[in-house]
Amino acid sequence: MDDPDMGVTLSVTSLVMSLAQDEPDQYKGGYVKAAQRLKKIVVDNDVQPDYLYYKVPCPWIQVKLLRLMQYYPPSGLRRAPGIAVFF
Repeated sequence: MDDPDMGVTLSVTSLVMSLAQDEPDQYKGGYVKAAQRLKKIVVDNDVQPDYLYYKVPCPWIQVKLLRLMQYYPPSGLRRAPGIAVFF
């Protein structure tokens, strides 16, 4: 998922996602890589102009990365003091 080519990243993410569905413990490293790649795309805007879709950077890979991350529970809730959590 670290490859600069978005096509390779998309393919590898699909593969890791299908493997992680069956054995999530074997692919825990994929969670970290998915989070790092998502940050590069969304926050750092590190994407080639060819992969902008109506000014949204790679929405298809964003969805795949988020789907991969859903297989792993959050490590803990962190909240700032004084901020209420609403359900």
